[in-house]
Amino acid sequence: MTAINHGTTGLQTLSWRADRINSEQANHKGYTGKGAHIAILDSGIDSDHPDLQANLGEGKAFYHSCNTLFDGRSCSETDTNGNTCHYSWDDDRDHGTIVAAIAGAINNDSHVVGVAPEVTLHALKVLDCRGVGDYLATAEAIVYTADQGWDVANMSFAGIEIEVVRDACKYAYQKGVLLVGATGNRGCEGCVSYPAAYPEVIAVTASASNDTLADISSTGPEVELTAPGRYVRSFSANNPAVVTGTSAAAPHVSATAALLMANGYLNATNIAYDASGSLTQESYDDPGGVRGKLRTTAEDIGLTANQQGYGLVDAEAAIAIGQRGSISTNQPNRTTWESITSEGSFTNPVTLMGPPSTNGGQPSHMRVRGVTNESFEYQLEEWAYLDGSHTAETAHYLFMDAGAYTMPAGMRVEVGDIQTDNTFSRQNFFQTFTTTPVVISQAQTVNEAAPIVTRNRHVSSTGFDVRLQEETAGGNHASETVGYIAVEPGVSTLNGVPFEAGFTPDTITNNWASITFQRVYEEPVFIANLHTYDGGDPAALRYQSLSGSAVDIRVEEEQSVDTETGHTSEIVSYLVFEGQDLI
Repeated sequence: MTAINHGTTGLQTLSWRADRINSEQANHKGYTGKGAHIAILDSGIDSDHPDLQANLGEGKAFYHSCNTLFDGRSCSETDTNGNTCHYSWDDDRDHGTIVAAIAGAINNDSHVVGVAPEVTLHALKVLDCRGVGDYLATAEAIVYTADQGWDVANMSFAGIEIEVVRDACKYAYQKGVLLVGATGNRGCEGCVSYPAAYPEVIAVTASASNDTLADISSTGPEVELTAPGRYVRSFSANNPAVVTGTSAAAPHVSATAALLMANGYLNATNIAYDASGSLTQESYDDPGGVRGKLRTTAEDIGLTANQQGYGLVDAEAAIAIGQRGSISTNQPNRTTWESITSEGSFTNPVTLMGPPSTNGGQPSHMRVRGVTNESFEYQLEEWAYLDGSHTAETAHYLFMDAGAYTMPAGMRVEVGDIQTDNTFSRQNFFQTFTTTPVVISQAQTVNEAAPIVTRNRHVSSTGFDVRLQEETAGGNHASETVGYIAVEPGVSTLNGVPFEAGFTPDTITNNWASITFQRVYEEPVFIANLHTYDGGDPAALRYQSLSGSAVDIRVEEEQSVDTETGHTSEIVSYLVFEGQDLI
């Protein structure tokens, strides 16, 4: 094996890589890699570098120690970087330190900050002072990584196909290690080097700041992702450095994976081998876990599949648990549906949408369907007695992965779904809230064409009742999937996004009433629905005069049987988020 050498200019330039893969945003949201472990299989790591020391874990040299050549001879002065060998695994070439810094340099006032600035870095020295290593030593280091239970193995080196390394990669992959490899710097098509070319390894090419492919990148069908690798800021044992190579690209992917694995994600959830001992095509195409997440959230930057694979790694999209935003649309007829595609990809998302604004006088509400991992469809739905055409309205949405979340302030959030029809069904929370939560629900499907809203009642710390409600002139309704979010009331942040959850008093009727927010929002996203079932007539909410500090709401009844629109007082649950973007 040989290190994939890169040019080092020794110049200081403005860092673009963290901004381009949105790792700074991920760090700001609290994803720092703390608790995750990356094995840097390389020339070692400088053991006393002040920007790495706090994150250094274990170290081990395989077959040759610091200042020892591949063949056992001592390194000459021209071979080494002059770094002091405090340990056998110290870096005598700089390559491993440069790679480790890209992945996990601490966040301070000098040099650069790593993609995962609190990850634990383990120095497994498999390359000598000339950047050469032994295949058997490399295989042993991969197996060692798996046996330690570490999360990620970064392999910024290149070699030929050889069985002992392939077997080690298979062993580690099945043991839960995410394997990341640099494709090589030969700049040719169809020449991805090993171990990156093995199906168990994520093969990474290098991109430039203008989203072109770094021309040194080896490409081919094995390529899975691309990452910044041209003129990337890092540092060596003794100096700052600006480097180019797929060696520099790979640790961006390794560290992004660590951000996820620090929060309990597995390397893959679909690992299967056929009778010949090869990874099945199905499990390679649909690995699930972190590997799948990195693929589905990668950004297409317009390169070919052999150059970028699934695209440019995106740390913020990878760690996202949802997205919030707004739409403004009219409804030309009942059959028209619009769609929203998220910037992220989620395992089992729920869509909550509305209420709509009040530009048109006909009663209307939001309806969604076709919820997938990355998108959903919506429309402004009028009741069946109306013509279905509606003027333009604005509505806000929350698209969020199902699960249980705890906010920094201790507030608890739960997102899930339930099957129900026009009769009330009880949904028990899968966690116990410390107080009665705010609950917002929404039908996710259209199994029957009749317009509906959801109505909630009997909300407690353990669960709530929910039903579908057609207009008065309607009848029974087929079962639909209803998504919900339950949030303990208060002000907090959700994955770094400021938000609040609250109730109104039991005073909201068909007359306009104002909600004053607990903080001021520059670009509020407002979602609400009825919390109680005090009035049985079919009804939904409408809003007007939304500002950064308040909004007006009212209960709007349908009129399929009579023209009376008076509605008894209800409690309203609401959420307010800052801005429109990923959560």
